[in-house]
Amino acid sequence: MTTTVPDVLRDAGALVVPRLREAIATLSVENQQVVDYHMGYRDAAGQPVQRRGSKSVRPGLALLSAQAVGGTEQDGLPGAVAVECLHNYAFLHDDVMDGDRMRRQRETAWVVFGQSRALNAGTGMLVLGMQTLLAAPSAHREAASRLYADTCQTMMTGQGMDIEFEHRLDVTVAESMAMTRGKTAALLSCATTIGAVLVTGETDVTRALHEFGTEVGVAFQARDDVLGIWGRPEQTGGRPPGFDLVAGKGTLPAVVALQAGGPASDELRALLSAPPLDQDRAARAAELVDRAGGRQWTEDLARRCVATAEEIVAGLELDDSVRDGMIAVARMGLPDDVR
Repeated sequence: MTTTVPDVLRDAGALVVPRLREAIATLSVENQQVVDYHMGYRDAAGQPVQRRGSKSVRPGLALLSAQAVGGTEQDGLPGAVAVECLHNYAFLHDDVMDGDRMRRQRETAWVVFGQSRALNAGTGMLVLGMQTLLAAPSAHREAASRLYADTCQTMMTGQGMDIEFEHRLDVTVAESMAMTRGKTAALLSCATTIGAVLVTGETDVTRALHEFGTEVGVAFQARDDVLGIWGRPEQTGGRPPGFDLVAGKGTLPAVVALQAGGPASDELRALLSAPPLDQDRAARAAELVDRAGGRQWTEDLARRCVATAEEIVAGLELDDSVRDGMIAVARMGLPDDVR
């Protein structure tokens, strides 16, 4: 399986990035400096850099959702900018809370500018997304703003669970799935809905698109959880293999393996009970998670979610180009061969 970026997302990036940069330019000078660095527009000294292409998954889905209900990309553009603001608010805050020092193969914003400035800039992005929606030329901007606020609340709940689960060895699969739906699926379901809500308000179609986004979000997180243990640095923004295990993250593969029982599960529990893990012990833990079935279970979950997402959009009356675009994005959640 390849993760080639679909054309629809490249097109979305070309449309959304200029509008997003216009919005970011309204932030305070101090916050703009942090955000420009975080987004890859400038280096730490404030000099422009050649930005690596972004996949633009969430803004692309927002534009597609507007088209799904008969609107245009322009109708969905405020929603696309807003979800990118929300997405990067979460990144800026999560990097501080998780202690992550690398993102997109360079130091995270808090490492460069300090925790306080990174948190303040992240909050600025959160507010900027709401301001963008409230200024949208849509009769349904209040409904879109409500969706945005509800999504943020759900994401914060998921992040709280993530923090609480660190180094806990008794996390259940149900708890880990709830965290996944909160941290990742909520934002994807917002992206797949917000453009449509700006066009029509809440309808049966927007609710179906929300369900589609939830399935895609779970698949994306499942795939990321696999990469968090077995991914190579070029796939994980510079993080080493086994990063999530070293950090004590209660991600799906590890939780499933710990709950499986048996010799591999027991040895894994003993190993994770004595942190920190060095490189050799992390490699052994990854082997045990695989042997106990955690990897296969998580990869199978991603495949089931993508199949369900495809079934949802197959049941909607959509232009072929919109349906094909949504399916192409959903299939990015299928697990890669990272062995």
